[in-house]
Amino acid sequence: MARKLDRRRFLWTSAGLVGAGGTALLAGCPEKQTTQTGGTPSGGGETPAEGTKGKVGANRLVDHPTPDIQAVIAKGKSRSEMVTAAVEAYGGIGAFVKKGDRVVIKPNLGWAMGPQIGVDTHPEIVAAVVKLCKDAGAAEIIVGEHSCDTWVAVKELSEVPAAAEAAGAHVIGWGTDERLYEEVPFAAGKSTRSDLVAKDLLECDVLINLPKFKHHSATNICGAMKNQMGAILRPQNYHQTPDPAKGDPNLHVNIADLASAVRPTLSIVDVTNCCVSGGPKGAGTDAKVKDFGTVIVSADIVACDALGTQIIGICKLDEVPHIRIAGEERGLGAMLKPTDAGVKTISV
Repeated sequence: MARKLDRRRFLWTSAGLVGAGGTALLAGCPEKQTTQTGGTPSGGGETPAEGTKGKVGANRLVDHPTPDIQAVIAKGKSRSEMVTAAVEAYGGIGAFVKKGDRVVIKPNLGWAMGPQIGVDTHPEIVAAVVKLCKDAGAAEIIVGEHSCDTWVAVKELSEVPAAAEAAGAHVIGWGTDERLYEEVPFAAGKSTRSDLVAKDLLECDVLINLPKFKHHSATNICGAMKNQMGAILRPQNYHQTPDPAKGDPNLHVNIADLASAVRPTLSIVDVTNCCVSGGPKGAGTDAKVKDFGTVIVSADIVACDALGTQIIGICKLDEVPHIRIAGEERGLGAMLKPTDAGVKTISV
């Protein structure tokens, strides 16, 4: 591992991508151009990547570590307390992060907007997750993103990099540097059969998906599955067949293809101050923000999106086709309801 880290740090340094001194990168993702998780046994065991059909990357998969709990919803006012309590109720960070692990955290960090706009993962959420991983003994913690707005502006205005670095993480803007990506096959892909995915995701021990749940003009919601588009080189390619009358149905298939291949170890969803109209950037006159005071934790990426959609209530589940495709057609997870027996709700 030491050799890989040395090589990677050399690339980051030579590309000007390390920490606060990273160079500006051009926008990479315009808003729009024109029951039980499958593959893992019930009962709380680890599933190695090579044992999971179609999955890419070396990060481990961990089935729900606490019996009968498929997801945890934490409600409260303190973001850090909600994160800590929800992860603990789900089995604790030690069920996912081991001493010496290399952890990659993928927030939604696409936009050069302040935390109050509700379009990027809140810096307090990111810092809380970094601290949990550090306390668990992670050897290295990377917070990475391919931002939509220019990276130097995102770093400054979102306040996330400063918070993450203060908590003990390295912050990386993958951007458009092809050296930081690797082409991998999507064995279960229907529309996208392969893609260039950030090498950090492919090589880490633990991948934590850390989305901001919000409105999106192209898909109605942006959650755990869509957040992963920030880990590929050309996310704009997923908008392949836009239809002004029907939206962009192929985008939903591509999101499900990506979810089939890149499977996080854990998802922790920021459902606090969310942009509920005018998304994904929240910059228009119709943009509105509502605070739901909620954090969702699950190893089930489909459950996270299903629960988040029902909590913010800006559309129905059947109005987000990639959730149905990933859940019912691909068997990647359960379309849970907040009232289901497998969902534990706690107040902090």
